[in-house]
Amino acid sequence: MRAILCSAPLTGHLQPMIAIGRQLIADGSTVAVLTSAHFRDRVERAGLEHIALPSECDFDERDLNGQFAGRARMPGFLRSRYDLEHLFIRSISAQHDRLAALLAERDIDVVLAENLFLGVLPLLSAAQANRPRVAAVCMTPLMANSADTAPFGPGFAPSTTRAGMLRNRLLTLGATSVVLRRAQRSTDAAVRDAVGCNAASFVLDWPLLADDVFVLTTPSLEYPRRDLDSKLRYVGPALGRADSGQAPPVWWDRVDGRRPVVVVTQGTLDNEDMSRLVEPAITGLADSGALVVATTGGPPVESVRVAAANAVVTEFVPFDMMFPHTDVLVTNGGWGGVHFALTHGVPMVVVGSTEDKGEVAARVARSGAGIRLRRNSPGAIRRAVRTVLDDPSFRDRAAVLQSEMSGLDGACAISDALSRPPIDAREARDSLPPR
Repeated sequence: MRAILCSAPLTGHLQPMIAIGRQLIADGSTVAVLTSAHFRDRVERAGLEHIALPSECDFDERDLNGQFAGRARMPGFLRSRYDLEHLFIRSISAQHDRLAALLAERDIDVVLAENLFLGVLPLLSAAQANRPRVAAVCMTPLMANSADTAPFGPGFAPSTTRAGMLRNRLLTLGATSVVLRRAQRSTDAAVRDAVGCNAASFVLDWPLLADDVFVLTTPSLEYPRRDLDSKLRYVGPALGRADSGQAPPVWWDRVDGRRPVVVVTQGTLDNEDMSRLVEPAITGLADSGALVVATTGGPPVESVRVAAANAVVTEFVPFDMMFPHTDVLVTNGGWGGVHFALTHGVPMVVVGSTEDKGEVAARVARSGAGIRLRRNSPGAIRRAVRTVLDDPSFRDRAAVLQSEMSGLDGACAISDALSRPPIDAREARDSLPPR
């Protein structure tokens, strides 16, 4: 099988694609990865062919606010809409052109795209009879609209009561027709420019057009959707391989088992401002009796302007080494980090509002494996961490999810599924909400 894997220029989306690509190669496939030029070394070190995105649709996630003027001043919800429009929808044409050129040059069997790589939408909208098989990989909580859920973004709990489904319908109408109306118009325009027709779905519903839809989680961490679940394959996370030869960090002797360990992270994207989570967590947990290990996710440790005697601040934390010794994860809700924690049975406190973080927090809280905080004050974080430490039900629920995930391997499941015929894509397309 000859496959092209497509990823937006985001570390959290590329890493699972690399894990999938490695598994495909191990199973005998030929794999190329279409992604940011910044990731060439990372892709090639994994033994995969790297193909760079055109410069007009490439960006550096380490300096989004510097590249996109005005982004930093936006509150969480408006920033999410801005990112959808400026980082992802504006990339559709250039992404599609590069992908179409590759398909013309090479004999490709499968295009595997993560859900924020929107350049496959023109390919799926044109209904070409001779296109390769297209598979979608959902790297985030599922964004597609459903009768059983509110629209993606605010983090509302699902509801299937009569009143709840009316709420879902009205909120979805408001989201598609008002809040994201401009985003959808831009999507349609980009798809028309590429293939001469409007997008065949609402922009966030595009994975349902694919021949296969792989969701990188366990069903217990997602919302049940009676109108969609038959089209989805819950394959579990694709977390990649741990580096067994990794040396312990210089502060590792402080992880001595004599006190609880709390890990704090803002992830690798929303980490320009450490006052969002890392700083209030360090302040709130000072003198708490716990060891606090805080990671900046890339920025220098000097970007953290507070300190505490019981806190370690580092640019990166080796999660595979750290989580077996961790009692609580305090996170802004990165989907990958949440899954890393749950595969080790670590309960969490989730404090996040940007990107998809509110939706992640809502799912963690609903699963019982953690607490969702809407405030990032030091006192609120301290109280939430103490609650998780004192109440064994959170660790018990995290252990249940750990057990479920132990039987799932997203990369292996995807490789195996792609060796078999896809689910009938026509049925999925026919059941999409009308546009």
